[in-house]
Amino acid sequence: MQARSSNSKLVDSILEACGHGKLLECGGGTGMLLPEFVSRGVDASIVVPPGTELQHIHSAYPARCLEGSSLKLPFLDEQFETVVSIGSLDTLAKEDIPAALREIYRVSSRYAFLRVSTAQTQIADQMRAQRDWWETRCFEAGFRKHPLFYQVNPYESLNTDGEDILIVLEKAPRAALQTYDLMVLVEERLLHTDMLRETGRRSDAHCIRYHKAAEYIRPGDRVLDVACGLGYGSHILYNASKARSVMGIDLSEFSVNYANAHYSDGEAVRFEVGDAQYLSQVPDNSIDFITAFETIEHVPDPDIYLGELKRVLKPSGRLMVCAPNNWVDETGKDPNPYHLHIYTWERLIDECGSQFLLEKGFFQTAGGAMRYHHSPRSWVEVVPEKVREQDGEWVLLLCMADPIDGMPIPYEETAWSLPDSLDFHVSAFARGYENPWIVRSMVAIGMRAQSETLLSSMRQRVLAASNKTSADFGAAFCGQIYALMRENSTTDACFQEVRNTVLQYAAIEAPTPQQLRWQVSLLFAGGELAKNKGNVQVARDFYSRCAALDVMPYSPLLGNKTLDALYWLTVMAVADRDLKTAKAHLERSIGEATRLVSASWLNIIGVPEKPLPFGFPEVSQLMDKAARAAYMLDLLGTCESKPGLFYRESLGFFERQLGSAAVRKSELEASVSALAQQAIDTEARAQNLGQKVVELDAHAQELARNLARAQNALSFYAVRGIRFVSHRISNLITKKKS
Repeated sequence: MQARSSNSKLVDSILEACGHGKLLECGGGTGMLLPEFVSRGVDASIVVPPGTELQHIHSAYPARCLEGSSLKLPFLDEQFETVVSIGSLDTLAKEDIPAALREIYRVSSRYAFLRVSTAQTQIADQMRAQRDWWETRCFEAGFRKHPLFYQVNPYESLNTDGEDILIVLEKAPRAALQTYDLMVLVEERLLHTDMLRETGRRSDAHCIRYHKAAEYIRPGDRVLDVACGLGYGSHILYNASKARSVMGIDLSEFSVNYANAHYSDGEAVRFEVGDAQYLSQVPDNSIDFITAFETIEHVPDPDIYLGELKRVLKPSGRLMVCAPNNWVDETGKDPNPYHLHIYTWERLIDECGSQFLLEKGFFQTAGGAMRYHHSPRSWVEVVPEKVREQDGEWVLLLCMADPIDGMPIPYEETAWSLPDSLDFHVSAFARGYENPWIVRSMVAIGMRAQSETLLSSMRQRVLAASNKTSADFGAAFCGQIYALMRENSTTDACFQEVRNTVLQYAAIEAPTPQQLRWQVSLLFAGGELAKNKGNVQVARDFYSRCAALDVMPYSPLLGNKTLDALYWLTVMAVADRDLKTAKAHLERSIGEATRLVSASWLNIIGVPEKPLPFGFPEVSQLMDKAARAAYMLDLLGTCESKPGLFYRESLGFFERQLGSAAVRKSELEASVSALAQQAIDTEARAQNLGQKVVELDAHAQELARNLARAQNALSFYAVRGIRFVSHRISNLITKKKS
C-alpha cells in the first residue's frame, strides 16, 4: 500500500507538470507506473530492456508494453508528448548517458521527466551521482528546465538531495538551439544567461523568484517583465500562473532575439527591446503585474524608474521588485561594475514605499557567493518594515499601486468574461461601486492584499472617503467587522457603534444589487460578532434580518449567507426548546435552496460558454448547506433525547468529509510528533549509552593500566626477591665451604 501511495504521488507530480498528453515510460524493470497512468486516462506505453520480467503488466496491457534499448528507442521522432524515465538511466555506463538523453529528446515532442538514483551501487564515479552532473548532461542534450521545475523541486529541498533526484525538463526548440547553443550562453554569462539552461544555486535563486511572483498574479493579468534578460522568467510567469499575457522588455537586442527564439508564444508571451527607465511603448495604466528583478541597481535614476513602473501599472496592480542586499566588498563598494547603486533593505523600503503600498517583504539567500557563502538556499517572508531580524543576499518587496488614488481611472474587468446583460450583477463591479478598483485590492478573496496591516489601512481610507450608502462603504465596513472578530477584543461601546452602523446600512431603501450584497453580508457579519460576544438576542435579530432579505436581485450565490443565518437561528431555537420554530427555519432552508438554484443561472455562472470559475463551487456550498438542513430536519424530533447525535448530524456532507480529513490530519501530525519525540529520546538514550560506553572503556583502560603497573611491580619485586635469595644461598654455601 505504501508503494502504491508513493507511485501515486509521483504520477501526480508528473501529470501536474506535464499534463495528460501521450506518454512513454522508460522503465527500469518494474513497470509500476503504467497502471497508474492508464487509470488517470493517460495514453501511456512502457518500453523496457530486453529480457525484463513484466508478465503481470504485459498480460494486462499487451499493446502498451514493448522491449527496446534506451540507446535506440523503437519510436518515431516526437511520437510522445512526454517521456518519463524511472530508473532506466541508472544502469547505463556513464559514456552512454548522453546518447540515451538524446534519444529521449528525439522521441519526446515537449517534456521529459527523469528520476535518477544517487544510491546505485553501479555508479563508481561519484560525480555522476550529483544533480549538477545530471542536469548539465540534460542541457547538452537539448533540454532546459521545465517552467514548473520548482513545483516538483521546492527551493529549500535542493539544499540536500535524497536517494532519488527528480529532473523535470522541457525541449528547447531545435531552431533556437541551432542559433543559440550552450556556448553562446558561456560567452554572454557575465551579463546575462538563460537560467533554465544552467544548473546550481545561481540558477535556482533567479528562477524561484519568478515562481514566487507567479503566486500573486491574478487570473487574466497582463504581466510586464522589466529587464527580462533572455526571457526564461517570462516563460515561468506565464506557465506558472493564470496570466493572460506576458511581455518582456530588455535593453539588449541580443537578449530579446534570444528570448523570442526560445520563449515567445504569439501574443501570449512576447519580447521587445526597450529601456526599463523609459517604458515608452507601454501605455498608462495598462499592466496588472510587474516583475522587476535586479534592475533598480542598474538604472541611472531609480526614482524615474519607479515612477515609470507606477505609470504603467493599473490601480491595485502589483509589482515585485528585487535588489542585491548591500553587496559591497572590504572597500565598501559594489565590485560589480554594472551596478550603479548599492541597495539595502531600508533603502528599498524608502524608495518603493514613496510610490507604492507595501504588501509583503522577502529575504532570499542562495549561498556560494560573496555574501553568505556557506548558507543554504532560503526564502523567508517578512513584514515590510525597517525593523527586522532577518537578512539575506537579496531583498524583495511585493508592492501595490494605490487603488484609492486610482479612482478616476476607468475600470476594466480582466479576470472574467462578463455577460452584456444589465441583469447581470454578481461581478459587474464597474456598475456597482464608486471605485471598483478596491474589489481586487481589498474585497475579493484570492485577489485582495494578503497583508492585514495593508487591508486595515485601505478599509479606513475607504470608510473615510466614500458615501456611507455606497457599496464601497459596505465592503470596507464588512471587512472591518471580521477584523474585529479576529482580534477578539471588541468593547461594548465599539460593538454598539458597529450595531448602529450595520442597521443604518441595512435600512437603505430600494438598494442596488451591490448594496443588497453588502446589506446581507453586514447583517450576517453583525450576527457573527454578536454571537461571538455571547449576545444571543442581538445575534438572533441580525440573523433574522439577514434571512428576511431576498438575495435573488444580486445573485443566488449570496444565499449561502441566508442558509448560514437560518442555521444559527435553528441552533438558537433548539437551545430554547422551541422545536416548532427550529422546524420552520429548516424547512425555509430547504425551500430557499431549491428556489435559488431553480431560477436563472445568469448571476451564478454568467456566460455558459465561459462560466465564472467561482459559480459552481459556491453553488455546491449552497447545496451542502441545504444537505445540513435536511440532516437536522430528519433528526429534529429526537434532538432532546439524542442531543449528541443531533449535534453530529448538523453538518453538511462535504463539511463532514473535510472534518474527518482534518481529524485524520491532526492524528497523523500527532503520530509524527510522537515518533519524532521518540526518535529524539532514542537518540538521547543512545548518546547517553555511548557516553557510558566511553566512560566504561576509559575505566577499563585505567584498570588495565593499573593491572599492568601491578604486574610490573610484582615482577620487579619477584626478581629482586629471587636475586636476594640466590645471593643468600650463595653466601651460605661460601661460608659452609670455608
